[in-house]
Amino acid sequence: MVIRLVAPVVLLSGLGLVFPTAVPGTPPPSWTHERVLECEEGTVHTYLTPAGIGTPFHVVGTDEVIIPMHVEIVLPSGEGPFVTIDIPGFDAEDPDAVHCWYVDPAGLEVDLWGVRR
Repeated sequence: MVIRLVAPVVLLSGLGLVFPTAVPGTPPPSWTHERVLECEEGTVHTYLTPAGIGTPFHVVGTDEVIIPMHVEIVLPSGEGPFVTIDIPGFDAEDPDAVHCWYVDPAGLEVDLWGVRR
């Protein structure tokens, strides 16, 4: 009798039909670095991984990320811009390319070009 009850649960969970582990578009709990990006396409709500700038931005409400490919920052004192990331071969004209900017909590003005996937 136990086998009859366990077998369907094991089969359904193996198919991903029981006990979902996360809601699509929800960042993991450790991703607490919320950033609101102003992009050419409009405002995008994101979260950074715990590693911070230079890592992909998780786009809230989707399974997409914005991967920084070229990043320039201006210090709170106004010095800059300084290039912090520049991936060779990145094409800012690619259909998946995005251009976004924001001011982080430390006062750095961040201007980034990347890809959204």
